[in-house]
Amino acid sequence: MDNKKEIEEEKRKSLEEGVINGWKILNFSKEEFSVWVPIQMRFCDTDMMGHINNVSMIAFLETARVEYMNRMRQIAKEKGIETDIFSIILAEITCVYRSQLFLNERVKVGIKIKLFKRKSFIFDYLVIAESDDGNYRKVAEAQSVQVMFDYFESRSKNIPEEFIKIAEILEGKEIPREN
Repeated sequence: MDNKKEIEEEKRKSLEEGVINGWKILNFSKEEFSVWVPIQMRFCDTDMMGHINNVSMIAFLETARVEYMNRMRQIAKEKGIETDIFSIILAEITCVYRSQLFLNERVKVGIKIKLFKRKSFIFDYLVIAESDDGNYRKVAEAQSVQVMFDYFESRSKNIPEEFIKIAEILEGKEIPREN
């Protein structure tokens, strides 16, 4: 009986973490995101079939990450906080494609920090295509893990408290932490 309870508890925990049998489950809503980055697509982002290539989608996520960090730097500057705390390295990225995207569509990437760990944090992304009437469709959902990194010593380091505070200012909410 205890074994069954342990299995059920493990399943519940996996669902909360968005993982089932080792597979990440990504299913975000537009309302979860307060930070949006418009994407300017280029002809070279298309493939032979005329839709946006999967490699370009990963570059769109990178554009959102860079913009997010730039907005954080601006907040740090306004608050008089040292900006040498923004040293991160991408450790992992997962992208689930939901629909095709074409060159003439308007695209935005929603980005948010899902969770802070001791030395790393998780970004969630939602890529949408918007129509003129205000409707949208999901194009992709993604998640990446960033590690706070000291490039001079080539090793990870703890996330500074100031970094967390600035992210919470940018997103306008408290971001969960795991110790």
